[in-house]
Amino acid sequence: MLAPMTVLITGGRAPVALDLARKFARSGVRVVVAESSRGNLCRASKAVDRTHPVPPPRQAPEAFADALVRIVKREGVDLVVPTCEEIFYVSRARDRLLEHCEVLAAPLDTLRRLHSKWEFIRLAESWGLPVPRTELGTWSHDGTPYVTKPEFSRFGTQVRFGGPIPKTWVAQERLDGPQVCTYSVARDGRLAAHAAYAVDFTASGACVSFEPVDHPAAEEWVTTFVARLGFTGQIAFDFVAGDRVLPLECNPRATSGVHLLGDELTAALMGESRAVARPDPGKRAMIAMAMLSFGLANVRSARDLRRWARFVATAEDVIATPGDRGPFVAQFGVLWRNWIRSLWTGRTLVGCSTYDIEWNGR
Repeated sequence: MLAPMTVLITGGRAPVALDLARKFARSGVRVVVAESSRGNLCRASKAVDRTHPVPPPRQAPEAFADALVRIVKREGVDLVVPTCEEIFYVSRARDRLLEHCEVLAAPLDTLRRLHSKWEFIRLAESWGLPVPRTELGTWSHDGTPYVTKPEFSRFGTQVRFGGPIPKTWVAQERLDGPQVCTYSVARDGRLAAHAAYAVDFTASGACVSFEPVDHPAAEEWVTTFVARLGFTGQIAFDFVAGDRVLPLECNPRATSGVHLLGDELTAALMGESRAVARPDPGKRAMIAMAMLSFGLANVRSARDLRRWARFVATAEDVIATPGDRGPFVAQFGVLWRNWIRSLWTGRTLVGCSTYDIEWNGR
């Protein structure tokens, strides 16, 4: 009997990593996980065969790369699937890893262009795609409202409205309208999986509730972009969808859209899909603990409260699932470690969740 395929998932602290591990396991794939933090959701999951601690990629990139190569060789890994910003450090080791397995990470130069809130807009504009007015380190004042944010940042936690513009920050016209997020998997410029969802309940800028929306204009934009780039990997976009669909930024990694797709997502990630994987229209998912805390804090009216209550009553928790309750307990350890680190450093909880994997351009 042939041994099952083995997938190495990096970023085991993240709910998306846990969800992918479960999807792969249900598809008959052996899952191993690499994680640099002791706060690790995947380690407690029955879907994971083995978990490997690794050095923090941001602080020790070479040691992190060496550890990944050792894991790949020892475990007989067939495919490496990064999930969070450690993807940039995985990509740095891409050539070494490709000697032993497939790596679902684009070259670092490509990832950098996509992660840059300046270069991404310029790239899309060069292909004739609609984009918002965006400038680097300045704003041609003509009365147009604008927001500023670092060229490399995450979760919208550093967005400012107007004011001075630091040299390495991006200024972008302030857009009104509903926000739509997308998550896609592409292979050689062709969509293999796609989900769109509205921004509703959030925690420090990160969505904690997920419900699919049908948004053909956003999908057309994404389809054109990945085709022109010839992209392979996971890619996500944040749009403002008012009179026009305009992108705010690109995240060339996994995002919460993972939670809306079924087990067919694994075929897309492995390059085996024949049709574009899409969410079940009735699917609702949430990070329950975050919805009961941060999500409830978003409530501003009786109408909001009713909407929040309906969502909590009908959505599936992506952490605690029947038959695999270990991560439910593990999430408290993750939160505890982030809270302690927040007290030490003065960073936000969200900032502490990525302190050792952030990638800011080099």
